[in-house]
Parts: sequence; structure tokens; C-alpha cells
Amino acid sequence: MMFRFNSIVRKYEKPYVLVRPGEDQGYDEYGDPIPAQPVRVPLRGLFQPVSADLQLAEGGNYTAEDRALYTSHRHDPGDLIEYQENQYTIDMPEGRDYRDTNKYIAKKRVVNDPVQ
Repeated sequence: MMFRFNSIVRKYEKPYVLVRPGEDQGYDEYGDPIPAQPVRVPLRGLFQPVSADLQLAEGGNYTAEDRALYTSHRHDPGDLIEYQENQYTIDMPEGRDYRDTNKYIAKKRVVNDPVQ
């Protein structure tokens, strides 16, 4: 049995952008590499705050600035997205075969986060 949530999500969804690394642009006349421009793919989805239960259950891995994303698009862990001028990284896909909408946890990226 398939639960159909797309009609509900479609009613409240907002635009966001999937940012993919661009292809190599080659080299300029001096032999310096030309930086690749990222590919920006416009998508739509529903963003909701991460529940307090999930914030506590995961031992502080999630904050109030992280979001749950509901969309019909399939993302891979580590995908970079932009929503309302903030960047998020797709952290945890929630795999369920019985619904037509995908749910992901999007962790807010902070520019000065230490590398782990």
C-alpha cells in the first residue's frame, strides 16, 4: 500500500536550489586552471523544523537551525542545498518504500565550522 503525501507537500512547498560541483573549465592562456562554476538545480520542497525529540535522541547532533525536508526529489547524503539564503547539507535520508514523498534531515552549514 502506498501513502500519497505529494498533494499535501505540493500545497505548502517552497523553492530551493540543489548545488552540484561544476565540470572542469580547462585552463586559461597562462596555464592557470579556470575554477568550475557550480551547477544550480531549482527544486521545490517543504521545510520543517527538526523536532525536539530528534534533537535529544541524536545526542545533540541536530540543532534548532536544522530542517526536515519533504520532497519528491531524491537526494544523496552530502548534497548541498540552499534555502532562504542559508546552505544546508543533506545528512540523513529516511528510507520508506510505502510513501511517494522523501524525507531528509538538512543540517545547516556554518562557515566557520571546524573540519572533522
